[in-house]
Amino acid sequence: MTDADTLAHEVDRLRAQIAILEEQVAYWKNLVDTSNALIVDSAADGSVLYLNSTAQRVFQTTLQESVGTSLFAVIVEEDRERVRQAFYEAIRLRSTHLTLQCRVQSPRGSEFQGLWSIVLRYDADGNYAGASATAYDVGPVGQARREAEASREMLQLVIDSLPQAVFWKDRDSRYLGANRRLLADAGLNSLDEIVGKTDDELPWAEQAPLYQADDRAVMEHGPKLRIEEPLTRADGSRIWLRTDKLPLMRDGEVIGVLAIYEDVTEAQQRLAELRIFKALVDNASDGIIVADPNSQIVYANAAMAAMLGYPSLTGMDAMQIVHPDSLSQLSVLTRSVLQGTKVNQEFRYCHRDGSTVVMNTSGIAIFNEQGQPIAFASINRDLSEQLYLEEQRRRMQEQIIEAQQALLRELSTPLLPIADQVIAMPIVGSIDSNRAMQIMETLLEGVARFAAQTAILDIIGVQIVDTQVAGALIRAAQAAKLLGAQVIITGISPEVAQTLVSIGTELTGMVSKPNLQEGIAFALRRRNGNAGARKL
Repeated sequence: MTDADTLAHEVDRLRAQIAILEEQVAYWKNLVDTSNALIVDSAADGSVLYLNSTAQRVFQTTLQESVGTSLFAVIVEEDRERVRQAFYEAIRLRSTHLTLQCRVQSPRGSEFQGLWSIVLRYDADGNYAGASATAYDVGPVGQARREAEASREMLQLVIDSLPQAVFWKDRDSRYLGANRRLLADAGLNSLDEIVGKTDDELPWAEQAPLYQADDRAVMEHGPKLRIEEPLTRADGSRIWLRTDKLPLMRDGEVIGVLAIYEDVTEAQQRLAELRIFKALVDNASDGIIVADPNSQIVYANAAMAAMLGYPSLTGMDAMQIVHPDSLSQLSVLTRSVLQGTKVNQEFRYCHRDGSTVVMNTSGIAIFNEQGQPIAFASINRDLSEQLYLEEQRRRMQEQIIEAQQALLRELSTPLLPIADQVIAMPIVGSIDSNRAMQIMETLLEGVARFAAQTAILDIIGVQIVDTQVAGALIRAAQAAKLLGAQVIITGISPEVAQTLVSIGTELTGMVSKPNLQEGIAFALRRRNGNAGARKL
């Protein structure tokens, strides 16, 4: 091969290598230009040497227009000095990499929030020679973070505004969050003070084992509702709570417990006071009657019923027991008590046997919070002549005993007409075979007497339910159904519900509601629905 041939071959080889290099350069240049990231190269003095297409679009310039201009000029003024100082510090330390976040602004005012990754170059003598930087738009990420934070703050504001206390714990019963009401009970000022703590580290440490046992039961077995439990507050006061607890779930897995509670201390105190006053009234020697504005007797104690010879006055019209001679006196008495005047005068009632009973009567009006009269009450003391009472006492002794026995039976299974075709029977105490039969008889008599379509059995006062009690309830429901009445059972406590499940009892034929109020509402809806169907 001649020298000319060798030279030609070498030229061809070099051309091929140049073509490969040009192809590689074009490839990488295309990658750089089409990248979604901003790519910038600058000289040692900060002047622009290169901008890729994305950077040109963000800076709203061309490569020709930008070459030689200061890169710092496009940085937002508030960030400019901070970025400059970061560069100087990196160069002083001979760092080769620098990461920072800053904003750049185009001549038209649009802003770009960038996270910059910068590579610093140095010459052979160690002098700073320039930098290449890549940036990604983190504006949407920041906006999303701000929106998430605003959403979290709004949620916290909502639960802080609730009158009930709300909190949630992890599987170890450590607090993850709470609202202001719980923090106030704990004597804490911020959420950070309770997060990570257990009940043992809070003012109610004495009740911690009780709370944590409930937490475990809820996480293992499901919700526990209407738990009544004590709590010791930071100031040392002791209150009573009604708590609902539910499993805290994430992706189908129990990760803790969510709870809400309300302070029922005042309600419990009122209930205790009501029990005391009711016991006093029930056992008072004076006769006491309470009637609604329509003169329907809603309460009469045993003494009043005995004075007039009735087993019970509840449900009767007050006009039935007022003597005709006192009807005009009754209207005057009513006007006086409505005006707030204390009334104490003689008043005549009709005894069940037709005789007249003269009493000393004190009357009062009972008003609601709006000042409207909701009931009238009277306290009555028998004033019949002593000799007459002595004479009648011997003849009425057996009647009184019979009336008292009947009254005791009536009180053990009271039947209350709630509305047209709706009756209710609250059951309190234990149930044996005799009382179960009495419940059924009273229920069936009430269904027939009031042509009831719905009968409500409220067992909130029944503490123990066994197979015998459950059987009695089922038989009562079946018997009532034969007379055309639907039985609703209310007031089943969590303990009673667990007992019924454990003994395998199904209350077939009965509708269950959590409390008497919801039972009455259901019965009224059912009655109204049936009435509407009949009209159609």
